[in-house]
Amino acid sequence: MSRSPRPCEALLLPHSLQPARLYPCGWRCDRHTPNALAGRPETPPGPGWPAGSYLNLQLPDPDPHTDDAPPED
Repeated sequence: MSRSPRPCEALLLPHSLQPARLYPCGWRCDRHTPNALAGRPETPPGPGWPAGSYLNLQLPDPDPHTDDAPPED
């Protein structure tokens, strides 16, 4: 079962052909987002975590010279 996207709730015209997304102020097309109405560029899509966050850090590669095998009896 698929849902049809909700329409933009802004009263301004014209609307975009892109599907509306949910913002705190309601459903908005890309022409009526809060940033578009303020004349600012849209935030690029991404995971939303700031640079340097622990979620963006790369784990160091394990040392290939270390033997992690259990000792043999």
